[in-house]
Amino acid sequence: MEDQKIYYLFIKKSNWIWHVIYWIFAACLMFFIFSNRDYNFQLRLVLVGLLIVTSYFITLTINNYIIPKFLFTGKTFTFIYIIFAVFVFTFWLISFSVILILVYSAYYLPNLIIPQQDDILILIAGNYLVVIMAVVIHFIRESYRRLIEKDNLQEQKQLTELKLKEANLKLLQGQIHPHFLFNMLNNLYGLVKENAENSREVIIKLSGLLDYMLYECDKQEVVLEKEISFIKNYIELERVRHDEDFNVKVNFPGNIDDVKIAPLVLFPFVENAFKHGFHDPKESFIHMKFNIELDKLNFEIENNISKVLSDKYLNQEGEGIGLKNIRERLELIYKDKYRLDIINNKNTFKVKLKIDLS
Repeated sequence: MEDQKIYYLFIKKSNWIWHVIYWIFAACLMFFIFSNRDYNFQLRLVLVGLLIVTSYFITLTINNYIIPKFLFTGKTFTFIYIIFAVFVFTFWLISFSVILILVYSAYYLPNLIIPQQDDILILIAGNYLVVIMAVVIHFIRESYRRLIEKDNLQEQKQLTELKLKEANLKLLQGQIHPHFLFNMLNNLYGLVKENAENSREVIIKLSGLLDYMLYECDKQEVVLEKEISFIKNYIELERVRHDEDFNVKVNFPGNIDDVKIAPLVLFPFVENAFKHGFHDPKESFIHMKFNIELDKLNFEIENNISKVLSDKYLNQEGEGIGLKNIRERLELIYKDKYRLDIINNKNTFKVKLKIDLS
């Protein structure tokens, strides 16, 4: 809050006010400190006026052109060279102008006491001191402004990235729902034609799954136990559809109290296993296990690849919406805190996923 007040007072507030205050102060400093009071008042006033105007334009050139173009862009040596050139040129110009004024005064005002060389050098030194002070103040002020703007820009960038990440997560998570529904409605259509009684049970279980997806999956994290319960219900739903030779072995972890995970992170792998594996009842199998060790989740699932599916179909579907979606979600949610290995040897498809939940 204090930084914001300083920023508003010295950075955001109109520049001309501070310019007027500074140059009035500089003129007073030159007139009362650096000019000898023993000399004529009008001559002192003319010399100080000349030097103040010159100082103002020197400062304006350095602050508005030389510093932004060279110093703030990292061209330090060029900046030093140009500053030295400006000093030499303006020193020559000021000296020449002062000499002209003094010669004119000595010629037309013979009774006027002309300042000595030491007094002139002190006055010119005061002139450059005024310029140096103005440049240093501007440099500090401009550096602070750039720092504040950089922090604000970084904050806006982080906020934008966060909003983009949330939008991407919602989009990816939203894609799971229609993908899941598409598969289950196709399965339900076939089941209704074969067994109307079982189809009623499937509809009930499907409504439970949809309830979880609609009311739990909009959160960033869910309790792992609920995610496991969702997977169990899905497996039971598939069991109804594949009542013969349902070769599915699962090993669910115990002691999962208070463990949380992003919703529907594991489910696409389970769905994918059933989709690609259960086409030949005699050879179909799914083996799934996962456990929790020191806040790290280890998940493995392996299934056969049905001979019914062609290689082209496998290549398309294996990296289709489901797996492509989950890769993107894992990267957005867990970044460097996960490892995903997918092994496809044409006969079996195996997924190994490790997530650091800490």
